[in-house]
Amino acid sequence: MSEVSLAAIAVSAVLFGAAVPASGQEASTPPEAEGSQSVVTTTPGQTPSREAWLQADLEEAEGRSRRTRNALIGTSVTFGVGVIIAGIGGSQCQEIRTGSQYGDLMCNTAGNVMLPLGITMAVLGGIGMLTAGIMLGKSNQRRRQIERDIRRSGYGGRLRWDVPSGALVF
Repeated sequence: MSEVSLAAIAVSAVLFGAAVPASGQEASTPPEAEGSQSVVTTTPGQTPSREAWLQADLEEAEGRSRRTRNALIGTSVTFGVGVIIAGIGGSQCQEIRTGSQYGDLMCNTAGNVMLPLGITMAVLGGIGMLTAGIMLGKSNQRRRQIERDIRRSGYGGRLRWDVPSGALVF
């Protein structure tokens, strides 16, 4: 393999979270590990409770909510920086009016770079804010729903007729 392809593999591994062997060659797995699969089970007589599953779901929902909140903060910062850069770039430009309704912008080198860069950052940051805001709302809704289910499970069951005992039970 050439050095360029090894570098490309390493960069893609970092971006996609995969591990690359140090030599750049395929790592071999032991033959006994290929056929075996690990299965997680509960001990005999022990069943996972609904509350345990709800608690695991709640932890996952809280993590998702935290990640989307961080995404919202990051895209908001990108939007703000983009607006500032576009404003600075726009101050380096002058509007030239000709006979038509719309004028042309004549910018120095800083304005030619900063104005499109700032506008691009502001637009993409705005789209990201909108998307992350919607995702945050949905993940918080899911988290609140799980919390409500956990609270309701603590109240006990509803009143129902138990056929084998012939009585009302909770």
